[in-house]
Amino acid sequence: MKKAKRFAALFLGAAMVLGLVGCGGNATTADSTANGTTTPTTETSVATTPESVSGDTRILYTNGGPEEFFETPWLNPGTYMYNKTLYAHMIVADKNLNPIQDDADALATYNFSDDGKTLTFQLKDAYWHDGEKVTPEDIKWSIEYVSKTAVINPVFLSTFKAIEGAVAEDGSINETFSGIVIDGNTITITFSGIAPDALLAFTQFAPVPRKYFENVDPLKVQQAEYFQKPVGSGPFMVGEVSMNNYTTLVPFEKYYNGVADFTIQLLPSAGDSDPNLVTRAMAGNLDYGYTKMVADIQALETVQNVTLNPVDVRYTRMFYLNKFNNKDGSPAALADARVRQALRYAIDMQTICETLFNGAAVPADVLIPGESDKASGLNRYEYNPEKAKELLAEANWDSNTVIKTVFYYTDQATVDLMTAIQAYLAEVGVKMEFQLVEGDLATILWSAPADQTNGPRVVDWDMCYAANAALSLHEYYDRYHSGSGTNSHTPKDDKLDALLDATNASPDASKQIEAFKELTKYENENMFVMALYYQPIYVISSNRVQGIPTDATPQYCTDWHIQDWVVN
Repeated sequence: MKKAKRFAALFLGAAMVLGLVGCGGNATTADSTANGTTTPTTETSVATTPESVSGDTRILYTNGGPEEFFETPWLNPGTYMYNKTLYAHMIVADKNLNPIQDDADALATYNFSDDGKTLTFQLKDAYWHDGEKVTPEDIKWSIEYVSKTAVINPVFLSTFKAIEGAVAEDGSINETFSGIVIDGNTITITFSGIAPDALLAFTQFAPVPRKYFENVDPLKVQQAEYFQKPVGSGPFMVGEVSMNNYTTLVPFEKYYNGVADFTIQLLPSAGDSDPNLVTRAMAGNLDYGYTKMVADIQALETVQNVTLNPVDVRYTRMFYLNKFNNKDGSPAALADARVRQALRYAIDMQTICETLFNGAAVPADVLIPGESDKASGLNRYEYNPEKAKELLAEANWDSNTVIKTVFYYTDQATVDLMTAIQAYLAEVGVKMEFQLVEGDLATILWSAPADQTNGPRVVDWDMCYAANAALSLHEYYDRYHSGSGTNSHTPKDDKLDALLDATNASPDASKQIEAFKELTKYENENMFVMALYYQPIYVISSNRVQGIPTDATPQYCTDWHIQDWVVN
């Protein structure tokens, strides 16, 4: 086994060299620098002191500042520092995204009925940054308005569409929702059925004041003047904005749960792909940030007064496996579960993670990364080419069969990964071809056959390399249900449908987790999808700041109580 691993490592090194000769890369993708060869640019925005910041003010430096506008808080709820700090949320989530009852940072207290049909909020005495009171009418309008936008997270949309009176007979979103009723400071939301992510949605959804959106087309909301200097109700408010230069966030004096004693200075960057991250950290201009970039992680390990903390996030790379019959009616190459298991045994994901990704990725056993959310004792499918050959023989594998693999990422690391997997499969007698697909991906990759029991397939691939970043666990799995509009790969399976239905049958988070554990057992055994690896995020913090929750996901809004951080 050690000899095989050594061979794999040597092969991967050769594959990376060959790949660099054969294809161009895209340095803007999350793992495009996975081979560690990219040198961070030295062109960086140096932190300057805005006029509004006095010399004795404590400043927390971070990145993710706006370049042309502040992104709406409804598509990527917590990706940007300003989305975490400018806006308050009806409910606050813990680091595992579970709702916290009566958290002091929440805009409201809440009660969720046992049947999951009624969610009641009691709004606190809170203010918008312009000094006006936050009203229940603002909350109701925000839900209704955002439901009509194109910049809405799928968890928000599925939850809001489940509210009574939200959806018209023609499928469009109604102007107002009859299921949202206001009585004084009480907001009662009634759902037409089970909305399994209702509490989760309200931990991330940010209400905004209605008056700034009069006559703003919801389909053009990102262009609204509001997003040049947004007004929220969170612990910080926008101070000074110099787009693509710097932005300051200053403490909001009327925040209902304590006032910070420091100012935040944002330097511009496009989310989590900041080419200046390392140089800013080296210059002492980064107190908080995060990255998935392998080259960043390696460089930051040498920077003094900076700490890196890996955080398990819901971000999984996988192969979708097409199991529908071929167009001539013959069984798909991957129809037999033994073949699917054999392919996974044949791929040495541990060596790939250590070599190709320089240890910044973790081999996966199922789609869900979090150990507490999935069944214990799952098969890790550790590298075992002999087991792979045995399973292929049992399944009467035809060595002339070619597995067609597609991908849509344009980075070099993807080509290197496909090359490595191709070589591993060849070692057990499986031929694989891979190619980049471009164009109408919805049609090329996700068109579902009309007959989801027998097919035939309407997409021309056996494996599709992709990623899934999920706010909700339901985002990982609902697409595998028969009848799903994007289920191009998994024929109707009564057991799988029943397991999926169970995860959506209760509003109780603990019951949902138990249902997901049963689902992951079946996934692990049946391998209707092949999870490959988890992509962690590294939280970056400087030693001059105390209180940063380094174990909470930076992607979403959690109970980090930033107003209580201590900046030295």
